[in-house]
Amino acid sequence: MTARQRRPRTAAEAREAAMEARLIAEPLLPANDPDPSHEATHQGCHELLRIRAHLESVITLLNLHAGDSRLHALLTPLKQQLD
Repeated sequence: MTARQRRPRTAAEAREAAMEARLIAEPLLPANDPDPSHEATHQGCHELLRIRAHLESVITLLNLHAGDSRLHALLTPLKQQLD
Protein backbone atom coordinates (compact mmCIF):
# COMPACT_ATOMS: atom_id res chain seq x y z
CA MET A 1 0.00 0.00 0.00
CA THR A 2 1.41 3.41 -0.93
CA ALA A 3 1.30 6.52 1.22
CA ARG A 4 -1.32 7.99 -1.12
CA GLN A 5 -3.62 5.00 -0.63
CA ARG A 6 -3.22 4.98 3.16
CA ARG A 7 -5.54 7.22 5.13
CA PRO A 8 -4.54 8.40 8.62
CA ARG A 9 -6.60 6.74 11.34
CA THR A 10 -5.68 9.08 14.16
CA ALA A 11 -4.81 12.75 14.57
CA ALA A 12 -1.19 11.78 15.29
CA GLU A 13 -0.97 9.87 12.00
CA ALA A 14 -2.48 12.86 10.18
CA ARG A 15 0.13 15.20 11.71
CA GLU A 16 2.92 12.78 10.80
CA ALA A 17 1.67 12.54 7.20
CA ALA A 18 1.45 16.35 6.97
CA MET A 19 5.02 16.68 8.27
CA GLU A 20 6.29 14.14 5.72
CA ALA A 21 4.49 15.99 2.92
CA ARG A 22 5.98 19.29 4.08
CA LEU A 23 9.49 17.80 4.11
CA ILE A 24 9.01 16.46 0.59
CA ALA A 25 7.68 19.80 -0.72
CA GLU A 26 10.26 22.04 0.99
CA PRO A 27 13.01 21.67 -1.65
CA LEU A 28 10.51 22.60 -4.37
CA LEU A 29 9.58 25.96 -2.83
CA PRO A 30 11.84 29.02 -2.70
CA ALA A 31 12.90 29.84 0.86
CA ASN A 32 12.32 33.61 0.69
CA ASP A 33 8.84 33.54 -0.90
CA PRO A 34 6.21 34.91 1.53
CA ASP A 35 3.35 33.23 -0.37
CA PRO A 36 4.67 29.95 -1.79
CA SER A 37 1.29 28.73 -2.99
CA HIS A 38 0.85 31.77 -5.27
CA GLU A 39 4.30 31.35 -6.81
CA ALA A 40 3.88 27.59 -7.27
CA THR A 41 0.49 28.13 -8.91
CA HIS A 42 1.91 30.82 -11.20
CA GLN A 43 4.83 28.60 -12.19
CA GLY A 44 2.53 25.63 -12.83
CA CYS A 45 0.26 27.71 -15.07
CA HIS A 46 3.27 29.01 -16.97
CA GLU A 47 4.50 25.46 -17.56
CA LEU A 48 1.05 24.34 -18.74
CA LEU A 49 0.89 27.20 -21.24
CA ARG A 50 4.35 26.28 -22.53
CA ILE A 51 3.33 22.62 -22.89
CA ARG A 52 0.14 23.67 -24.70
CA ALA A 53 2.15 25.76 -27.18
CA HIS A 54 4.55 22.89 -27.88
CA LEU A 55 1.67 20.43 -28.26
CA GLU A 56 -0.07 22.80 -30.68
CA SER A 57 3.12 22.95 -32.77
CA VAL A 58 3.38 19.15 -32.84
CA ILE A 59 -0.29 18.79 -33.82
CA THR A 60 0.14 21.36 -36.62
CA LEU A 61 3.14 19.45 -37.93
CA LEU A 62 1.24 16.16 -37.75
CA ASN A 63 -1.74 17.74 -39.55
CA LEU A 64 0.59 18.63 -42.43
CA HIS A 65 1.54 14.96 -42.67
CA ALA A 66 -1.96 13.61 -41.99
CA GLY A 67 -1.86 11.47 -45.13
CA ASP A 68 1.08 9.48 -43.76
CA SER A 69 0.02 9.19 -40.13
CA ARG A 70 -3.07 9.60 -37.98
CA LEU A 71 -1.22 10.62 -34.80
CA HIS A 72 -2.79 14.07 -34.86
CA ALA A 73 -6.17 12.43 -34.17
CA LEU A 74 -4.74 10.98 -30.95
CA LEU A 75 -3.20 14.22 -29.70
CA THR A 76 -6.05 16.61 -30.54
CA PRO A 77 -8.23 15.51 -27.55
CA LEU A 78 -5.27 16.10 -25.23
CA LYS A 79 -4.89 19.65 -26.56
CA GLN A 80 -8.61 20.24 -26.08
CA GLN A 81 -8.27 19.20 -22.43
CA LEU A 82 -5.43 21.68 -21.95
CA ASP A 83 -7.53 24.44 -23.51
